[in-house]
This record gives sequence, structure tokens and C-alpha cells, in this order.
Amino acid sequence: MRTIRALAFFGLVFVAPIGMAQSVFDGTWRPDPQKPSATRAPDVFELANGLYDCQSCKPPYKIKADGLDQPIAGNPNYDTLSVAVIDDRTIMKTAKNSGKTVMEMKAVVSADGNSETEQRTMYGMGPHPIELTSKSSRVSAGPQGSHRLSGGWQLIETDLTNHDEDTTYKISGDTLTMSDRMGRSFVAKLDGTDAPYKGDPKFTSVSVKMIDSRTIEESDKNGSNVTKIARWSVEPDGKTIHVRFDNTQGKIQEQTGHKME
Repeated sequence: MRTIRALAFFGLVFVAPIGMAQSVFDGTWRPDPQKPSATRAPDVFELANGLYDCQSCKPPYKIKADGLDQPIAGNPNYDTLSVAVIDDRTIMKTAKNSGKTVMEMKAVVSADGNSETEQRTMYGMGPHPIELTSKSSRVSAGPQGSHRLSGGWQLIETDLTNHDEDTTYKISGDTLTMSDRMGRSFVAKLDGTDAPYKGDPKFTSVSVKMIDSRTIEESDKNGSNVTKIARWSVEPDGKTIHVRFDNTQGKIQEQTGHKME
């Protein structure tokens, strides 16, 4: 099962220089669909003879495709997975952790066999389920006689289906207020002092500081540990933002967003 990547662009923060009566960053912002790295390897699956083999998963696994929960070792997000074949172009996956459903995914191959769309629903990550849509193009065929999902697929883009990442920001004096449709929020001074982070169990506090007139850095913390650093810069058009995410463990992701009219 593919690692969920689309979740990296949640919680973008956009602010303006302290003292501006009306910040160009005030309003609601929406990250663009996330594009994969140019060096990202294709996803490779094989579904044949009642077995589903995810060769590109980390770690790889092969389980029965009988619609029943099968044990999965080495995945931090779930410990069982079921794969059900709906028809010759469609499968359903359900992932559980300690018996509780954490993700459901429907994968559909196009009639011509050259593209694939995944509709994914994730549970327990916010006040309501999160839906993701991923699109991929075929780069290699599967073995003869296998399900049409079999083969290599290159991810094109991933986006939140219902745009739960839409986030509203307001600058008042030296204070930034953030809230999003996920139920997350904070009110923080722009001087780097800690403030409570609400609505996300991964973070207990946040600090925000201004680097220069168009660059802001946010540090999200769990206890005393900084677990994510987001740095963003605003384009002169006032409608485009470029964000760099650092998970503090060597993984860097970048994202572009646009201001909603």
C-alpha cells in the first residue's frame, strides 16, 4: 500500500510583516495538488491466483485477496489489511490497527488500462474522515492473465478530495491566528514564543517567527521536541506561496499553494 504522501501539505501557515493593518496573507489558502518527486520509483503490484503482491511497498508484502483481514508486519499505521476484488478493473482495500479501521481505499483502472485512480478514506486523523484522490499512469504491464491493476504505475498527483486542508489566517498586530477545516488551530505571537497547538495530537505547541518580509518559519512541537519545521515565502503577486517542510528526521517536502478568491 502506498505511503500516504498527500498528508505532508496540511497546516500551511501564511503571515505578513508585523504592524500591517491589512495583511496580504489574511484569508483562506489552498495547497495545490501534490506532485511526486521526479526520482520517485513507480508503484508495482501483482494480483493473480488469489494473491495480492505489493512489490514496491515498504516493507513488501503478499497476502490473499479474499476480502478477509490478513496480518501485515512492519507497517507503523496498520497491522491487518484486506483486499477484495470487485471486478476486473476494481479492488477495495481495508486497513486496520488493533481491529479498528484506519483506512479504506478503492482503486479503479481506466477502461483503456492506461490510468488508475485511487479514492482513499482515512480515519482517526481529525474530527472527520479525510478523503484523498490519487492519479497514476501505467508504465509497465502485469503478467498475462493477472488482474488489470497488475503492473507498474507512476504517481501523477495526490489531492484532498474535499479540500480539508483549506486554511484561514489572520494577522492582528503581532499575532497570527490559524484555523483549518481539520479542526486544528493556534494563536501565536510572531516573535518565536511558544503557543498551544489545538486539534492535532501530534503537536502540543507551536512557535512562529518572521525571517524577512516574505519568509516565515513555524516550528511544531510535541512536548519539548520540535517535530516539524515549515518555512514558506510569498510571491510578489500575493496569491502564491512556496512552502518547505522538514520533519526533522531528514525528510524534506515542498509544496505550492494559492490564495482563494
